[in-house]
Formats: sequence, C-alpha cells, structure tokens
Amino acid sequence: MTGFCTNCGRPLPENGICPCTKRRAQGALHKKTRGGLDRAARALPSLWIGYLKDPVGASRLAQERREATNGLTMMAATVLLSFFSTMLFTLRYATDHFIRAILRWALTGLFAPVIALVLTLGLVFTLTAIAKMRVNLRAATAAVGASLALPMTLLAASIVLSLIHITVFYVFCAMLFATWALSVFLLISQVFGIRFSLINCLIAIGFMTAGYYAVALLRNWMIAGLS
Repeated sequence: MTGFCTNCGRPLPENGICPCTKRRAQGALHKKTRGGLDRAARALPSLWIGYLKDPVGASRLAQERREATNGLTMMAATVLLSFFSTMLFTLRYATDHFIRAILRWALTGLFAPVIALVLTLGLVFTLTAIAKMRVNLRAATAAVGASLALPMTLLAASIVLSLIHITVFYVFCAMLFATWALSVFLLISQVFGIRFSLINCLIAIGFMTAGYYAVALLRNWMIAGLS
C-alpha cells in the first residue's frame, strides 16, 4: 500500500492511483467532449448565417480561431443532409424497388459528401505545401467546415424540391458542384491567400475533375438501381 486516497479515503492500490480518480478523470473528459459538441451544435446556425453574409470573413475567422469542432459539426451536418436527401429521393422514385436500392442510396448519400470533403482538404494541403505554407489541421478543418454553408443550403433545398421531378435532382446536382467549386476557390484564394499560377490551376482542376466524376458515378449508380 502507498497510502490513502485524498478524495475517498480508501487505501491506494500498488500503482498509487485510486479507482475513484480514474472515474473522475473519465467523467471530466466526457463532460468536456459533450460540452464542446453542444457548443458546436448551438454555433451551427450563427456560423451558417455568418458565412452567407460574408463568406471570406467567416472562413477567415473560423481559421484564425481554429474552431475545428465547429468545422467538424458542419461536415457532419452536410453528410446527414446528403444521406436524407438521397433517402427521400429513393423513396420517391424507387417505387417497387426500394429494398434493392437501399444500399445504393445509403452509400451515395454518405460517400458523395465525404469524397468532396477529402478532396477539399487534400487540395488545401497540396497547394499550401507547394506555396511552402504551414497550415494547422484544426485551422484547415475549421475553414473548410465554414465553407460548406452555401452547399448545405442548396442541399437542404434539394431535399424537398427534388421530389417534384427527377430533372430537378439533376439540376441541383450541377448547382451543388458549382457552389462547391466556388466555395473551394474562395477558400484557397481569399482565406489561405494562395495565388493561382498555372501549376496551381492544373492541380485544382485535377482535384475538381476527380470529385466530379466520383460523385457523378455514385449518382448514376444510385439512379440505375431505381428502375
């Protein structure tokens, strides 16, 4: 024995750490994590509105504050919106083939936004590396998350409007890609301050093309399962 615990008074085990200390530490960590997520969820509407009012300013502020939790919350909200959008779309147009189409809409709804997010972060770190800039992961996550406000708005609108006709779904897909490309351009040029030289433009086009074809393949695969 190495003594008694100053918290509960019980004899300390050989390692000198009382079980009550471990429980208190785990409880504090859980409370801190939950509190951070709660604050991020409450900050989501203000972050979204702030970006729509001032895209560059909101992204810069998120980057400077390194609000990674807010950025991750925006990313998670985007994935959830995509998931429910493809689910309702499949319910509307799959008719008698919904069960067969479940795997397709679930994978498309989840992976399409994830692919876009991975490519966005990859492009940011690639171009900043070429420019010999050091970018903090938390800062990049915060800025990328903030830049999702406009695509999220269109995605939310598409959940309802795409149910009108399947053509509307295709229109929203094109608009979502355009807003994603615009948001990434603002992020790279205005927030991170990277100049678009020829090599940078070619790299950006390569990332955008990869994103377009990856998402288009998922979309077509999903729609093929509806008939």
